[in-house]
Amino acid sequence: MTVTTEAGVHVLTPANTNSTIGVVFYPGARVAPDAYYRTFTPVVTRMNVTVFIPEMPLNIALLNTDVAGSIRTQHPSIQTWFVGGHSLGGVAACQYASSHDVHGLVLFASYCNVDIRDESFAVLSVTGNADTVLDRENYQEAKTRFPPKTTTYEIEGMNHTQFASYGGQRGDSPASLSYDEAHQRLADVLSPWLRNHSSLLGLLAGISDRKNRTPRAEHTRDIQHATPVTVCGF
Repeated sequence: MTVTTEAGVHVLTPANTNSTIGVVFYPGARVAPDAYYRTFTPVVTRMNVTVFIPEMPLNIALLNTDVAGSIRTQHPSIQTWFVGGHSLGGVAACQYASSHDVHGLVLFASYCNVDIRDESFAVLSVTGNADTVLDRENYQEAKTRFPPKTTTYEIEGMNHTQFASYGGQRGDSPASLSYDEAHQRLADVLSPWLRNHSSLLGLLAGISDRKNRTPRAEHTRDIQHATPVTVCGF
């Protein structure tokens, strides 16, 4: 994997491959883009995905929710686009996804503040059960506004800070996992989800599969009337 910075956008590119899948990831409030390098390293190497993490005005993603659009324009070789974010960054990513054509939305310890239940894209929502920063009441309410093609997953022992790698966050609880363990478990959830939704055939297969059987992952469930979130107990 190589890491470059282009006009304030940190780009994680898989080595020796022509990547056609891109993820624009909005960082959490006051979290630097490089705090997500370790988070995405196993995903980039496993999936040949290119990850774009933009620097934000005042380190607040809500101040530049449309940044994904300019990134997409500058990389026409990427054919399949996902957006996502951590904490408050997930709120910004959801706002972008709600008004643009994307294949999917990835939320880490986050939720949407807009109603996306009628959207056609897939959603992956990942939380950690040691996270005491995420407002659980708002999260549960927001889940009712997710679209039908939503998968939620909770990682045991993971806290809010471990969706990135930084010095800890006020109000968070200690984690029973190391950062490396947390990032590997996160990659174990995100990688197959990206694979299933990175093409039309994969998307249709995923829909059919969810209709005909119960998900095998212990903490994964599909939401029939999904919810978005208000984010800011973050």
